[in-house]
Amino acid sequence: MTTFARPPFAVARGTRRCMTGCLSGDSLIETVDGPLAIASLVGKSMPVLTRLPQHRIGFRLMTKTACAATGVPVVQVTFDNGQAVVVDRSHVFYAHGMVERPVESLRIDELLDTSFHFPAGYEFGRMDGSTEISAGGLRVQAIADAGTADVFTGIVNETGCYFATAGVLCKA
Repeated sequence: MTTFARPPFAVARGTRRCMTGCLSGDSLIETVDGPLAIASLVGKSMPVLTRLPQHRIGFRLMTKTACAATGVPVVQVTFDNGQAVVVDRSHVFYAHGMVERPVESLRIDELLDTSFHFPAGYEFGRMDGSTEISAGGLRVQAIADAGTADVFTGIVNETGCYFATAGVLCKA
């Protein structure tokens, strides 16, 4: 069954703001055309990588992408793969099992769901010849204030979530 729910918004000091979180305009999301800045999708519909039932990944259509608010306080979340994403303070990530993890309650070293990872405990080889034991997801390495930014969101049909290019699953 396909649902076409609108993202919840709240009015705060005359500004429309995402209740489930938004990304800064230059934050990249995984689309059928590869990584694209979410701001480049305003007014367009685009298939995005998402978590499907039974823990599979696939594409579903992101629609109604728009600037939800301007001048919003944002934070940069950096992961142990070296990637980062800039989000507003109400943004929601997912841990394994689709457990919601609001950015304001994230902890350093917390494990988040990813589009791909080796099973936890699996030893894999790197290109440089070294080996590493998989954590089974991405760990939060740092959370830092990133000033203010215009923030963007959209609706993802059926699943309500999408993967940021940084590798983590985000609530739409």
